[in-house]
Amino acid sequence: MERVTMEAELRDGSVPARKLKKDGKVAAVVYGKETKSMPIEIKIRDIEKTVRTLSEGTLLITLKLTGKGQNEEKLVVIQEVQRDPMTDEIIHTDFHQISETEKTVFKVPVFPTGIAEGVKIGGILEHITRELNIRCIPKDLPAKLEVDVSPLKIGQSITIGEMKLAEGLEVMDPKAKTVFTVVSHKIEEEPTAAAAVPGAEGAAAAPGAEGAAGAEPELIKKERATAEGAEGAAAEKGKAPAAGKEEKKGKK
Repeated sequence: MERVTMEAELRDGSVPARKLKKDGKVAAVVYGKETKSMPIEIKIRDIEKTVRTLSEGTLLITLKLTGKGQNEEKLVVIQEVQRDPMTDEIIHTDFHQISETEKTVFKVPVFPTGIAEGVKIGGILEHITRELNIRCIPKDLPAKLEVDVSPLKIGQSITIGEMKLAEGLEVMDPKAKTVFTVVSHKIEEEPTAAAAVPGAEGAAAAPGAEGAAGAEPELIKKERATAEGAEGAAAEKGKAPAAGKEEKKGKK
């Protein structure tokens, strides 16, 4: 298991984070079974580089502590990294001290190797479990676990219990848990009734359909004509008496 070395200094807990950042450092803390919580400060470039390496696997770190009369080394792993939600910069890191001789539970990433048989004919490899909780002593800790997925056909899976692990490694996760599986392409949603009938949408926009829709305007036209006729008759009726008066005047 490869190890990296990082340097850190004990810090005063009252130092504000903005001052540390101005000095190119970030706040951190070390704790463990044999170590009470200890505030430290570490260079930003060092922690960023180390965290990037974590994407490739688990990492054991030899932390060299100096300052305030301290000059010692501790074997640690990164337990948690906090980032600024706006800038994504690391603002705090937790280191967990471990023992060289005692078993500890580590989170170890799992990666596939090879190309699954099912993928070659159009299937999709799904990575269900991306890391396992492995209990072991530090010297037996693997940086990562690799699983050969070549034999997998569509509909087949590999569970934790089917994985081959080196001696000294104890898996703390359920053995029936799926790690990789190959599935066929997802079935697309069925088309709607309108879309399923060819030309249904076009028929609605066709001239015939438009004519059917025109039945309502025709009815309105008739109603309007009837109304206008009634209105005209009422007007003529109102004019009749006036005409009678004209005739009487003429007789006089």
